[in-house]
Amino acid sequence: MFLSATMQRIFGLQRLASFALHKSVDLHLHIARGSVVDFSCRQHGAIVNAANEVCLGGGGVDGAITSAGGKTLAVDRQNLPVLSGGIRCPTGSAVLTGPGQYGSLHVPYVIHAVGPNYNQYDDFEKPDELLRSAYQTSLDLCRDSEDIEEVAFALLSAGIFRGKREKNDVLKIGIGGIRDWVSGAVVDDNANVGLLKGVTMYGFSDQETDLLLDICKGELEAK
Repeated sequence: MFLSATMQRIFGLQRLASFALHKSVDLHLHIARGSVVDFSCRQHGAIVNAANEVCLGGGGVDGAITSAGGKTLAVDRQNLPVLSGGIRCPTGSAVLTGPGQYGSLHVPYVIHAVGPNYNQYDDFEKPDELLRSAYQTSLDLCRDSEDIEEVAFALLSAGIFRGKREKNDVLKIGIGGIRDWVSGAVVDDNANVGLLKGVTMYGFSDQETDLLLDICKGELEAK
């Protein structure tokens, strides 16, 4: 379903379109315009932060989430288990904080996913795998939480971390990873997607939003 320009203005250019992720599962991918910080699902929602391996804060969307999440989120991030070298989340994986009352955020859960820095690799094969894994590990955490019904993603490795990788390719990996995670969860028409009812991807700019919509139109069925 595509919203008219009037409806888009009413919703503050939030959700623009919805696409079916699998014919056997009532789970849809929503494309929205804006910041994932504004996503609202106060009882059973999660946002996915584009974090670094230390998971204590950074620039861009990570900085915005850090600021909005306040002291409670900062404490929960500090208390995440520390691996070797101060790493709390390896690249290609994700960790969960919550439930909690996180400042001005409108969700009780924040997932911190670490996408690859393409500048650190000689080719695209390995970072592509890690990017896909970061999206899918985030969905694993949603399913295993037994509480999260809606999750919204910041775009992982879509800024300076994408290096020479085209933005369209990075976004296509994310959408494909989400779609394939749902397909992999469907066995004999029984879905193991937990309580998930919706997945949202936020395009921060018009360009990102248009790319997300174009990719979904080519690979998914409109709701």
